[in-house]
Amino acid sequence: MKKFIFTFLSIICLFSCSENDTEEQLNLINIQLNLNQVEEYSNDYDFTDFMVKVYDSKEDYFNETNTVFSGNIDTTGKISISENLEEKSYYVDIYTEDKVLSNWEVIDLDVDASNIIKFSPANNNEFYAEVYMTDNRRFVGNWSFLSYEQINNDNEERTHKVFLSINKEYTATSYETYEEVAYQLHFKLLGNGLLELAAIEPSPDNYPVSQTSSQDLVVQIEQDGLLHFTNYAGNKAVYVRN
Repeated sequence: MKKFIFTFLSIICLFSCSENDTEEQLNLINIQLNLNQVEEYSNDYDFTDFMVKVYDSKEDYFNETNTVFSGNIDTTGKISISENLEEKSYYVDIYTEDKVLSNWEVIDLDVDASNIIKFSPANNNEFYAEVYMTDNRRFVGNWSFLSYEQINNDNEERTHKVFLSINKEYTATSYETYEEVAYQLHFKLLGNGLLELAAIEPSPDNYPVSQTSSQDLVVQIEQDGLLHFTNYAGNKAVYVRN
């Protein structure tokens, strides 16, 4: 009888220990959305309108390729992800289908991004990282030149603006022409609508500007949905989304 009891207890212990080991090895990314910064959109979206995609690398996140996980936030504003996760950092993209609201921020993704985009899985299934949604991602895309709102009269000659491309990987490019030469002005996004000029191709030598505004490069979207860009030449150009 003692032998039977010992064997029975051994089986129970084996099953219990195996179950605990499985729980310990479970890697989780738990997210709770916070919409406090986008309350003006409260009538336009439900929690279930937010899609979630997980990427293995920064490059995959920017290019939106090789998705590790894809799903939707639940009705309570939460999601728990454990599928195919290892003990490493992942890049999590959260956005509405129209990509107006998202967790996209201009940050250094080579540094831990404080649970905004870059996540490290944990074993605690009760802790949920709070992620704030913003409407910053609506800047991303191609914008066609429409008109000038303000002209810098110190620059008598101006290039013909074609379109402005703002990219998910925190860069922007202004496509322009002057005297049959195509120019590309490359910018780095700094956050809060600020940009920094990185390069002018093919060369800045013949680019028609005598007074620059390289310290005050700003993009903003007005209530009418048009994008206003205070550009390198000090002009305030207006763009419409393609």
